[in-house]
Amino acid sequence: MSLAPSVDQRIRSASRPNCALCGSNGVSIYLEQQDRLFGAGGAWNFKKCRNRKCGLIWLDPMPLEEDIGKAYVNYYTHAGTAAQGRIRPKKVGALKQFYRLIKRGYLAGKYGYERGAASFTARSVGKLLYLFPFRRSRLDAEVRFLRAVPQGRLLDVGCGSGRWLEAMRELGWQVEGVDFDEQVVKAATDRGLAVRGGSLEQQNFPKASFDAVTLSHVIEHVPDPVRTLTECARILKEGGKLVLWTPNGSSLGHTIFRQHWRGLEPPRHLHIFSPGSMRALLNKAGFSRSSIRTRNSFMIWQHSLVLRKGQSASDLTFAGRLARNIASGLLSLLETTLLTARVQAGELLDVRASKAL
Repeated sequence: MSLAPSVDQRIRSASRPNCALCGSNGVSIYLEQQDRLFGAGGAWNFKKCRNRKCGLIWLDPMPLEEDIGKAYVNYYTHAGTAAQGRIRPKKVGALKQFYRLIKRGYLAGKYGYERGAASFTARSVGKLLYLFPFRRSRLDAEVRFLRAVPQGRLLDVGCGSGRWLEAMRELGWQVEGVDFDEQVVKAATDRGLAVRGGSLEQQNFPKASFDAVTLSHVIEHVPDPVRTLTECARILKEGGKLVLWTPNGSSLGHTIFRQHWRGLEPPRHLHIFSPGSMRALLNKAGFSRSSIRTRNSFMIWQHSLVLRKGQSASDLTFAGRLARNIASGLLSLLETTLLTARVQAGELLDVRASKAL
C-alpha cells in the first residue's frame, strides 16, 4: 500500500517564526524534512530557539490545527482498533504466577496498591525485584510512578484505545481518557471505558476534578503546549500529580543522528523539548513544584538506526533486524552508562509535577 498522500490529504500550514515559550527568534536546523514513518505529506523545517536557556525546537511552518489530523491517517494508533474482540484468557504457568505475585507485592510495598496484594507473603517476595533494577524500573513506568489514591480520579490525555487505563482501573483508580482519534475512542468505549473524543481543552472538565493527569508522548503533538498544561493545572486538585513523557531534544541520540533521530517525527511532533524548555513550560503553566529526569528508549535507538540508513523496518531481513537490535542494545547501554554523569543524555524527558497546595 502506498503511503503517498492524496490531494485532499495535503496539510496546510502557517508560519511560526518565534518560540512559543520565550518569544525568541529561531534558527533553522533541519530543512525539507519528510515523514518517512507514516507517509504524511509535505516538507517540514525545524527551528531551534536562540535562547540557550530555552532551547525549544519546533516546526516552522507548523500544520494548521484544523489540518493536523491528516498527519495521522496511517498512524499506528489506527492499527488493530477495528477488531478488538474479547480475548480468551490463556493458561498461566507456575513461574508466571509467581512473577505476578512478586509484581503485586512490589506495587503494594512501594506504591500502596493493596488490591489483592496485602499479604505479608506478597510484600516479602516483592522485595526480590530490588535485585533486578531494569525490571523494577519497567514496573515503576507501568504505573507512571503514581502512588495509590483511594477512590482517586485519573485522567490520561492521549489515552489511545485505553489499555493502560484498564490496568490502572484494576489497581483501584477511577479512570477517564481523552483522545482526538475517533477510531481509538470507539475501541475504548466499546470496552466500557470513559473516554472522550477531541482535545483536552474541549472537554471543559470542572476545576479540581482529578488526582492525577498523565500525558505519555502527547505534549509534543499539541499546537499550544502552554494552553494544554495550563488546563492540566486547572483540572488537578491541590497536590494532584502531573506525569508526562516526551522526546528529549538534548539527548545523546539526537546528537548522533541529528535529522534522522526518531524523536523528531515531522509533521506530528510540533515541539521538541529539552530540560530547559520543559522547565519554562511548567513554570508558565503554573507548576512550581516539579522534577525533570531523562530516561533511555531502546525503541528510539532502533528506529533512528533504520532512518539513518534510509530504510523502513519492513525493509530489513532477519540478519538486518538482528544487527539493528544488537547495535541498538549497545547504544542503549552506552546511554545508560552516560546517564550517571550526563543526566540530560536520555532519549526521553520524564516529568513529574505537583499542583501547589
